[in-house]
Amino acid sequence: MKKLNYFLVLFSAFSHLLFSQQKKERTFSEIRKNYEKMTIDDMDAMPYVKLYIQKAKSENNIPKLIQGYRDGRQFDYHNKIKYADSAIAVSLKHGASDDISKDYLSKGIIHYFYQKKYKLALDQYLKAYQYSKGSEDKYHHYKVIYHLGVVKEHLGYYEEALEHFQDCVTFYSSKPKHILHDNEKYNYKKAYLNSLHQMTIVNRYLKNFTKSDSLSRLGYQLTLNDHDFDLENSYFLKCLGISKFHKKNYAEAKKDLERALPVILKRNDFAWASVIYYHLGKISEAQNNIGEAIYYYSEIDKIFDKHEFILPEVYRSYHYLIEYYKNKNIDETKQLYYTNQLLKADSAISKDYPYLSSKLHKDYDRKTLIDQKEDIERADKRKIFLAQILIFSGTIVIGFLIVRYIKDRKIKKQYDMLQKRISDGTYIVKDIVQDETVEDTSRKTSLTPEMSIEIREKLEKFEREKQFLKKGLNEKDVAVKLSTNSHYLSVYINEHKGMNFNKYIAELRINYITNLLNTNNMYLRFTIEALAKECGIASRQNFSNLFYDINGIRPTDYIKKRKQELGIS
Repeated sequence: MKKLNYFLVLFSAFSHLLFSQQKKERTFSEIRKNYEKMTIDDMDAMPYVKLYIQKAKSENNIPKLIQGYRDGRQFDYHNKIKYADSAIAVSLKHGASDDISKDYLSKGIIHYFYQKKYKLALDQYLKAYQYSKGSEDKYHHYKVIYHLGVVKEHLGYYEEALEHFQDCVTFYSSKPKHILHDNEKYNYKKAYLNSLHQMTIVNRYLKNFTKSDSLSRLGYQLTLNDHDFDLENSYFLKCLGISKFHKKNYAEAKKDLERALPVILKRNDFAWASVIYYHLGKISEAQNNIGEAIYYYSEIDKIFDKHEFILPEVYRSYHYLIEYYKNKNIDETKQLYYTNQLLKADSAISKDYPYLSSKLHKDYDRKTLIDQKEDIERADKRKIFLAQILIFSGTIVIGFLIVRYIKDRKIKKQYDMLQKRISDGTYIVKDIVQDETVEDTSRKTSLTPEMSIEIREKLEKFEREKQFLKKGLNEKDVAVKLSTNSHYLSVYINEHKGMNFNKYIAELRINYITNLLNTNNMYLRFTIEALAKECGIASRQNFSNLFYDINGIRPTDYIKKRKQELGIS
């Protein structure tokens, strides 16, 4: 009996310890730590997700319940729609407009990305758009705009789709990185890269090949060796491969496409996988490798057979398969099979397009026009008051436009003059040409010829090695570097450069950054602060003033004109 009592005491203590530990471990944050860093569609996360949802239900914690359903939607590959519907149901009942919009958008993405059911995807996108109007969450609003652009691209409305993607690229690249958390930086960069990828594709469809190639290279460089964006890197590599295919550089095109394919297959993006298979097939045709062409086109058929999905640009692969089996008289059953597959593919494409087109214009474009009409009608009620304001403001606007026009002409003139100086080689800090046969008796501080030559050679090395980019340089620092004193250095710069030390350093720095802006398009995307830092100037305002004093144009105006000249948005 005494032993039994000891056992009960020990069991009670152990149970208390066990359950207290479980209780401690079962906070929402502790549960979520087990899976929040797992990759999308990792089913190992689901036991923890279900525990998270169960806890939220038992505590009637609505925000956590919504989060749990969203996590299930992210990780449960086979039940994504079920969790998406659960998240929508709770958001509609308890959530704000932003919550509802996000959950409709996510469901649409599942239909689009995982199932390629464009009709169902578009319905969800349009609902998400309605709930996102007027939202303060601009990141999400542009995410909806992006996905509507993807549908327009699929329908062939390339110019309209391009506007969507350009707006998204502008927004996602405009947020200063220093005010974003790490997760936000990742999300903004991912959204920017996806928008850039779509711009690349649309420009190719519009036959803007130079622009498409430029965007492909930019995206590829931005994602190179960054494992967080391996998929995006493969998308841009795929675009580079397609571009090389069109240029008939088949060997290099095949390398790029084959490198891009494994990551895209791993992500189960069968749509882009089919595009890669199609171009690999076309390359095989061009190289007269019939066996490989048949293999790649057969892979497209497998995708269509499994997912009942095919893109318009790849379904012509069936023509090759049909002709191959017809001409060779190898297998009439295969010829018949591929003929039926072609008819099914044509039917699927024809069925999708009329619905998507009418739905998009009816529920999105038409509603947008109605919104604009209602705005105009509301404005008409205040037209008498506005008319009085317009009479007054019109004069101001006209005056402003005149001033702006004059200013723009001046900026254009200064820009052209600066570009001419750069192109004809006069945009450098040169020594003043002097007649060395005449002694300059007016300068008591003139250096000996030997000293001048020594300082000149050291300054040339100083300029060549770009030592002037170091921040906080003063005359004494440079004199020490050149193994002379600040007096001799000052005399040399005044006599041979025609300016004081500070002006000399400023011109070197501004010339350096101007040449970068003129030769490397990457720098056109830098902020003024970043450009100032790049050339060793601490203050944004000081950089802007020096740029204007030396070049006759503000850096913002120069960048704007340069982008216009290059056709960069």
